[in-house]
Amino acid sequence: MCNFKRREFIKLNALGFAAIALQLSTVSSYAQQANGYLGKLGTNTKLNWDAFLEKITQLSQSQHQLPWDQKMYTQKVKQLLLQCNFPEFENVKREMDNYENKNLKWFEASSLHHEVDFQISLFQFEKGEYIPHHDHPDMTGVINVVSGSAHLRNYNRIEELGSRTVTTNGQKIIKQSCILKEVSNQIAKTGDVSILTSNDGNIHSVMPNEFTQLVDVFTPAYTENTNPKWYKVDEEEFYKQQEKLFVAEYY
Repeated sequence: MCNFKRREFIKLNALGFAAIALQLSTVSSYAQQANGYLGKLGTNTKLNWDAFLEKITQLSQSQHQLPWDQKMYTQKVKQLLLQCNFPEFENVKREMDNYENKNLKWFEASSLHHEVDFQISLFQFEKGEYIPHHDHPDMTGVINVVSGSAHLRNYNRIEELGSRTVTTNGQKIIKQSCILKEVSNQIAKTGDVSILTSNDGNIHSVMPNEFTQLVDVFTPAYTENTNPKWYKVDEEEFYKQQEKLFVAEYY
């Protein structure tokens, strides 16, 4: 029998503990993912990235069961977002740590996950950068303010007014006029979540008040055929003095 010294046993034990420690996070991740699949995660459970992704994957299947209850779906996605601490997730932290303001006066976007049924994106804004009024056709969106704050405004298009043709850089563009009704106007702070569905609040703008990071879940995901419209809203006065109604042009 080999005559091991006490120091060698201590060294072996230390190496063994180190190896186990390295595996604990992986084991924990798989365990939480499995519990999520079995429906064993409560609304107060803090989620890791894998468990969050597993739950979103399951939930997103509801869009194929008509009629799709978008309000219920987005509320459930909101609850999942509130159970996450995104800056702690390795993939999200990597994007945040590697942030560069490459596009002056425009936000930086990173894809965290993308598949046909949904996508998860990270948006990072410097103060003064914003997303003007636009829509998400036939989609839902759930926006989590991870850091900073932003002025969020949501609208419904309630009436068409007509159209006009303009020429820009030699190209003719048809611009439609419409009436928008403002359905939400809020300053969203860190930890807040904003929701839009395909027929409620789908037109919105995002104007951060400081350096701001958002995690968005869009369902279904954007494709090459997705054609969002951009709106120019006359916010100086109400349409025919009717509160929360505004005239807008879109193309």
